[in-house]
Amino acid sequence: MDDKVMVGDYLGTIEEFTPGEGTYAEEGKIYAAKVGFKAIDSKRHVAEVKGKGLPALAVGQTVFGQVMGFRTSMVTVIVSKIAGQKGNIDERTAIYVSNIDDSYVEKPEDLFGIGDIVKATVVKMDGNVIDISTKGDYGVVKAFCKRCRKEMEKSDKGKDKLKCPSCGHIEKRKIAKDYGKVSDF
Repeated sequence: MDDKVMVGDYLGTIEEFTPGEGTYAEEGKIYAAKVGFKAIDSKRHVAEVKGKGLPALAVGQTVFGQVMGFRTSMVTVIVSKIAGQKGNIDERTAIYVSNIDDSYVEKPEDLFGIGDIVKATVVKMDGNVIDISTKGDYGVVKAFCKRCRKEMEKSDKGKDKLKCPSCGHIEKRKIAKDYGKVSDF
């Protein structure tokens, strides 16, 4: 009988089954590694999960994520979408100061705000460390006012300036070429 399972659901032990496709083993127990349907093959003694896996990040992909924090030399972004792919992900990534813009950036928090939606490209993957970049045409595609948290609009005060339609506050951001187009997010 096939049962629907979620990531992390218990499937059996390694004494009973061999971990198959869509599973992982930990401390002698087999768990689902993706959402799908539990498939136990009694003849081969294999526990599997049939279904689609989560999209995986790769260098060169365009991604969308939300700014979550700042450090002296980087911006923390939680990537939740890969452009052109269905499904959501939840990956912690970083934009190091050298990958923010083509010109020198002293303070990352001057070009991003907490909660802003950024469009970036994956430039490096090394174990659990994922670096993304907003150089070139990439950057913020949706920004929120640091004063009143309303969505900001492009301003006529400069190429990297945004204006809050609610309180009139002007802010600087590393704006993407296609600011305001977040249909992929």
